Amino acid sequence: MEKKLYSRRKFLKMSAFGLGGLIVTERTYDFFKESTVEGKIVIVGGGAAGITMAAYLVDKLRNPDITIIEPNEIHHYQPGYTMIAGGVFKPDEILKPNKDLIPRGVTWLKDKVMELNPDNNSLETENSGKVNYDYLVLVPGCQLNYNLIEGIDPNRLGEGNVHSIYTHEGSKKCYEALKKMPDLKNGNFVFTDTYTKLKCGGAPKKICLMAENYLRDHDAREDKSFSYYANGTKLQTPKIHGDRLVEIYNERNVEIHYKHRLVSVDTSQQKAVFELLPEETQAATPTDANYEKIEVPFDFLHIVPPMSAPDFVKNSPLTITEGSLRHDGWVDSNEFTLIHNRYPNIISFGDVAGLPTSKTGAAIRIQAPVAAANLVSLMEGKEPKKSYNGYSACPIVTEYGKVLMVEFVYGEKVKPYSYTKKVKPTIPFLDPAMERSMWWILKKHGLKPMYYQGMLKGLM
Repeated sequence: MEKKLYSRRKFLKMSAFGLGGLIVTERTYDFFKESTVEGKIVIVGGGAAGITMAAYLVDKLRNPDITIIEPNEIHHYQPGYTMIAGGVFKPDEILKPNKDLIPRGVTWLKDKVMELNPDNNSLETENSGKVNYDYLVLVPGCQLNYNLIEGIDPNRLGEGNVHSIYTHEGSKKCYEALKKMPDLKNGNFVFTDTYTKLKCGGAPKKICLMAENYLRDHDAREDKSFSYYANGTKLQTPKIHGDRLVEIYNERNVEIHYKHRLVSVDTSQQKAVFELLPEETQAATPTDANYEKIEVPFDFLHIVPPMSAPDFVKNSPLTITEGSLRHDGWVDSNEFTLIHNRYPNIISFGDVAGLPTSKTGAAIRIQAPVAAANLVSLMEGKEPKKSYNGYSACPIVTEYGKVLMVEFVYGEKVKPYSYTKKVKPTIPFLDPAMERSMWWILKKHGLKPMYYQGMLKGLM
């Protein structure tokens, strides 16, 4: 009886989101269905994916036995990093204690996973030792490998005016640098991306355009050069969004350099070294010291660290072993069911999964209910029925007050672990290649409360 009262409360809370909820929600919900099946579920990772998954499972199972393993006490709303770097959000407003976010009834083991043993249905933690499970949800997120850029120490971001908005501290330092940009008499502002799959691939483009807009707003753009060094051959996909971004970069006099891979930075001399990649080089392969290199001076440099699965995942038998995603330890999940391709009692999605789509919070929001429903089906001995369509989204800030909303799903399969991106706007009658103030309002005022009060509670 108590569970059904909870579900009615859930229905009423969903209703309270009104139009805002409809804009970012296109699923149907079984509000009053719950399963009596039982089993020990361990969720590795207490970020967006882990907490959202736990919320859905608590609602779907009458007697849930769920443990989240997460070492960090503070939860970060990571889409807010760019907004901190641009001076839109205050640093503390994207932080909340995990104890206030993990669903009631879920056990929180404050520990680090050191080893996965899927053949024995167990894992090893740093302080608590062995943990057994019947079902594993593997969602620990990405590992940021700043060490793969020679000369970069993540604890010393800011030195030499080298910045990265992929950490909370890095985003704060970036904003401090942004405020000083207008005072530079001249300036060479350099922005880069990276060669691996990465979370929020739009972030380096956002901070580039926000910085350029900041200087224009302060009448300080003249005599300053902006350059964006891309590892691949396109600025953005799908093509309709990439073409519009190229137009914007050209309009703002931001020079784009393709097939350039950042390999080292001299912070004291303010010089960056890039490899010039031949056309046949895949975008997601390890660096090769034999490629030609160029040296680029800078007065401000924004970098993106190469990313991978955490080491304990990379060293496990759960990773992809073929194709372009084999290098970085991504989990071998089915692109539709999110169930591991070799271990049927393991589900993985979010940033750590080797899914052929972009790694974003918007993707996790759609993946989590699919993963939860399919896990319950597995526990009941049934075939999984829910299918993830590859949806992901990235609201790319093109200037203060406007956002280009990039939304897409799986298109055609190109090769294993690779699909084209098919444009899939939530509001189909709006031109998806047009940046709009309504999306800025959503990003600035709507997405964060929807994240905390909706997504993390399993409501949207």
